[in-house]
Amino acid sequence: MRVEYRPDSDQMYYAFGQGTISRSGDIDRNDRFGIGAEYKLTEKIGLNGEISYGTGGVGGLAAITYNPTADDQYYIGYRLDPTRAFDLDRNYDPIGTDSGQIVGGVKRKINDTLSAFSEDSYDMFGSRRSLNQTYGVIYTPDAMWTVNASFEAGRVEDDGIYAVLDQNGKETGQYQRRDSFNRRAVSMSLGYNDEEAGITGRVRGEARFDSSSTGRGDVNTYLFAAGLSWKTDPNWRVLANVEGVWSASGNCDASIIANNCINSFRDGDYVEASLGYAYRPVDNDRLNALFKYTWLYDLPGNDQVSAVTGDRFGPLQRSHIMSADFTYDLVPWLSIGGKYGFRIGDVRYRERVSGNNVAIDDGWQRSSAHLGIVRADLHIVKQWDALVEARALAMPEADTVDYGALVALYRHVGENFKVGVGYNFGRFSDDLRDLTLDDRGVFLNVVGKF
Repeated sequence: MRVEYRPDSDQMYYAFGQGTISRSGDIDRNDRFGIGAEYKLTEKIGLNGEISYGTGGVGGLAAITYNPTADDQYYIGYRLDPTRAFDLDRNYDPIGTDSGQIVGGVKRKINDTLSAFSEDSYDMFGSRRSLNQTYGVIYTPDAMWTVNASFEAGRVEDDGIYAVLDQNGKETGQYQRRDSFNRRAVSMSLGYNDEEAGITGRVRGEARFDSSSTGRGDVNTYLFAAGLSWKTDPNWRVLANVEGVWSASGNCDASIIANNCINSFRDGDYVEASLGYAYRPVDNDRLNALFKYTWLYDLPGNDQVSAVTGDRFGPLQRSHIMSADFTYDLVPWLSIGGKYGFRIGDVRYRERVSGNNVAIDDGWQRSSAHLGIVRADLHIVKQWDALVEARALAMPEADTVDYGALVALYRHVGENFKVGVGYNFGRFSDDLRDLTLDDRGVFLNVVGKF
């Protein structure tokens, strides 16, 4: 949640906060509260500041900006991001020891279609000192297309050590210094937005190459993401998304993956692709429906969180998921709905051996499931809704059927957004990608509407 206050055009003050209502397994809390301000000293010079405290410790930002024109900006400051250790798209440990970075950069408009930016970041406070430089351009040939390309180069000096483990994942009593490494990264993105045709698309790719003198710190990581929204007619919309992360850093034992694992990185592959068809009549929106297919290939490396569950020791899986979801407005104050979905796939479970060492099942196991949900939405007053659901989850391989119920209270915020809090009485969620069966408890949910 964030609240802003603008007494005039030169000042802006804000406060924000988030709290973890419930957690399970090895998922860390993610609590953070803070305040910040933006202030214009003169027509061209401004100050930005922010301070926060939460799960990762103290966070902060202090910067001074200089805008010689409306299209150009120079900035320098200090940035402390204690949550950077939890970024899901990183397979390396956070740089520094939570002591921040000095950053400086420039953004400049070259002409009506081309802009350029560059940033230097210097982390000199922790056991991992780094100097990184990023350069990029943004090209907008017309109102529909946007092209963004960037290049990053830097070096990370690592003074840390780790315990050497044997093939069984046990400490040998020996220690080894982690490798310092050089980083090179390139990225490119393409965006398209045609409001008249009802088409919005995006695609982004990134490649990172890290190299060290001994080879233990070598890792290549490739990231890709793409999305498409297409209004085939006023009542129907196609929704397609795909994202993937692939990393390769050396050879690890097939069954026991130690935290050193030949080098200081972990291999991991993640691909998720989905195709959906949404129905919402323009003239009479009493019926809304969504049909969706998802393919998931999630193979997190040692000490990497699962992209689906956020659990450090979540299972590996490859799954095909189909679902159909609908809502119908019976009367102005009552809507009913339902969902049916099934999963066909395979799973390999991970478990902690000692410390952060993980044992992985030797072979894949069949994992299928059927999910059924019936629900009722009560529109209590103008901006408030109540939700009641009954659920059932059948898993043929385990020969089990779980039953559950869910209640929630929602508050509408604007035309396209609502936030709610509720309680799940069952141990499973409505997400068939989630294999953990640890979802009982209080939850906070944010829903976007189109």
